[in-house]
Amino acid sequence: MEKLGKILVVDDDPLVLEALHQAFMDEYEVVSASSGFQAIDIVSSDPAVETIVLDIKMAKMDGLKTASKLKQLNPEIPIIFHTGYPGDYSEDEIEKGHAPFDYVGKNERPARLTRAVKNAVSFYRLKRSHSDLATLAREQYGLVGKSRAMLDVYQTIEKIGPTANKVMILGQTGTGKELVARAIHKRSLRANKTLAIFNCNHKAPDLVESELFGHLKGSFTGAVADRIGMFEYADHGTVFLDEIGDLDITTQAKILRVLETGEMQRIGSPETIKVDVRLICATHHDLTERIAEKRFREDLYYRLKGVTITLPPLRDRREDIPELIDFFSRRYCAKIGCGLKIFEPEARDYMIEFEWPGNVRQLLDTVQSLIDLSPSYYITRQEVASYLVLTENPADGDGSFAQRLREFKRTLILKSLDRNANNVSAAARELSLDPSNLRKIIKDLKITLG
Repeated sequence: MEKLGKILVVDDDPLVLEALHQAFMDEYEVVSASSGFQAIDIVSSDPAVETIVLDIKMAKMDGLKTASKLKQLNPEIPIIFHTGYPGDYSEDEIEKGHAPFDYVGKNERPARLTRAVKNAVSFYRLKRSHSDLATLAREQYGLVGKSRAMLDVYQTIEKIGPTANKVMILGQTGTGKELVARAIHKRSLRANKTLAIFNCNHKAPDLVESELFGHLKGSFTGAVADRIGMFEYADHGTVFLDEIGDLDITTQAKILRVLETGEMQRIGSPETIKVDVRLICATHHDLTERIAEKRFREDLYYRLKGVTITLPPLRDRREDIPELIDFFSRRYCAKIGCGLKIFEPEARDYMIEFEWPGNVRQLLDTVQSLIDLSPSYYITRQEVASYLVLTENPADGDGSFAQRLREFKRTLILKSLDRNANNVSAAARELSLDPSNLRKIIKDLKITLG
């Protein structure tokens, strides 16, 4: 039988230790430790341990001290306190030992501990896979963030990248649509072929047609030489058309022909050229509205739709802003060869609270500009506010009172978590909240802890 995971059971009573081993050995690979010191040695040398069942009242080093040291080795690993003396320790003492995943009395039914272990292993694996996915997205694709919305984007990229599916990327200007297109191409079976990128926004129809399909010399005024277009250039590769909602109807018809038959013609040429490309499109427009306005072909829309990826505006994933600030700062300082410049906590708070109408692109520009402009290695709140020309009330006022209050609570908690390196207990103390209540609020507000 395939094991469900690897767990460590820790207890200084040999009878309890043997009982725990017997209880879990059929479903899990079980490692045992009879002291806190031994548990620390095991976790130090064995990264495969996924959950720890830990007695609190032990000789020499009790479970609270052991948990604190184990969390220093692996902050993510779930610890289940398993004790016969639940009244001897207050919740505050347990919090100081780094909050456990669960707390199970030895007098409770065995099913309670079994369920806690199963949940802990699943939680750890899910969190680890999310962390790995976010790291991959950042290092391989330049996509930064661990919010639920961005994790969904990363998972979709990994799923559809190797397929032949057409992809439609939706999102406001500056949300990173081109980065997602590059990631899909890099993850695809065409990764070693050409990726051609063309922005359809605010260009004359003749120029767009020439750029996409090419032309022959003399086919129109200014055509001084033959030219191949994007589709021909990217044959067997990928074409990314950004802001496809701005294309004129005539060019839309020619793209539809490529999708349906794989055929195209250069301007001024009767010759039919066969091309094989994967098409990725993006737009900030509502294409259904454009169809109703007769500005976008309905048949093309359904040919393009394929898999849809929607990128959230930055204000809807504020928990990613601190990581984005750090990522952009490190990368830009390394690029220009200066020492790392730091945004003070109040400056970071301001940036978390700002609405960012230009989304990630605006945040990137702000970070880089302030690094260039600031004479100090410590960038202040006033410098950020002055650069952004921030109004007195950064909220846009949309939505009901309840929605605005919810957003205020979310922003307040995100700022506190950022100041306290995502330590929930420390943030709870700063906000004068009970740690367990803060965790419930974090869950309710769908805040993702990095």
